[in-house]
Amino acid sequence: MTSGPAPKKADASAATVGDVAARAGVSRATVSYTFTQPNRVSPDLRRRVLAAADELGYVGNDAARRLRVGHSLALGLLVSNMSNPVYAELAAGAEAEAAAHGRFILVANSDESPARERAYLNFFESQQVSGILAAPVGDVPAELLGLRERGTPFVLVGVAPGPHSYPAISGDNERGGHLAASHLLAQGRRRLIFIGGAHPHVDLRLAGVKRAVEESPEPPALEIIRTQVQTAKVGEAVARTLLRRRAAGFPDGIVAGNDLLALGLLHGLIVGGVRVPEDLSLVGYDDIEFADFAIVPLTTIRHPSATLGASAVRILLGLESEQDVEGRFEPELVVRATSLPVAGDRA
Repeated sequence: MTSGPAPKKADASAATVGDVAARAGVSRATVSYTFTQPNRVSPDLRRRVLAAADELGYVGNDAARRLRVGHSLALGLLVSNMSNPVYAELAAGAEAEAAAHGRFILVANSDESPARERAYLNFFESQQVSGILAAPVGDVPAELLGLRERGTPFVLVGVAPGPHSYPAISGDNERGGHLAASHLLAQGRRRLIFIGGAHPHVDLRLAGVKRAVEESPEPPALEIIRTQVQTAKVGEAVARTLLRRRAAGFPDGIVAGNDLLALGLLHGLIVGGVRVPEDLSLVGYDDIEFADFAIVPLTTIRHPSATLGASAVRILLGLESEQDVEGRFEPELVVRATSLPVAGDRA
């Protein structure tokens, strides 16, 4: 009696952690631990997971393959400016998710220096980190792409420039800018200013502001002021220049590129005698912790920094969800006291 042909394995590129988990009747975390920390999984569960993976032809993503062969339990997090609370929140989200899976995060702050960024990437490689979460100074550095070619995967936390083969996740900055400007327009503000630095995320926020202005039945005036950096000190300095203007050239609505800039503007305007929000409505971006504790609590766009950090870790560990793979996270308008209330706005 001859036996029939052996059943073909499923396409490895199509099998996912979720598929293996469903076939084995275990959680996604158990699948991850089987390949990355097998000592945390009972022999029986390991056998079930490995059998399911073999049936499906699952080999995992680049990160899972590296972890499977015994590299470091550490993941590297590269940020461009740790003094910005956004990156502290990103790190907190990454650390919490990594800890849930027995991982550790090494945080590197390039302090806006490309040279320091390159040095940290070399350090990460010397430490054999299993993957890197990268929020670089500018575009993706060549050194990071080189690391990926040599087997260390990374997730870009930001907007990828042009076509790319690596995973990238970000908030929907264009949508956030549109929310901010639409909120001001709904209050009847007609002399708007966008103030922000030169950064891909900020450029997208500005694009959203412009779209809201163009969609307005009676397009208001929109002025753009670019800054070198986005700090509270710079915001205060910009406020002083605005205060020297005549009434006809003074704005009645401002969208700031981030909350630090907005808080500096708020301080400078109030000291100068401007009533916020009676004379001028102000909207920041990021919803950092300090935004709610300003002398006039700041209306802002909530950027999901901690969520992005957690998502990047899940992608590196091969535990990504459908939303993680999609790579785009929705912003939210948070209305506080620096803008006039509008019916229908979410507080």
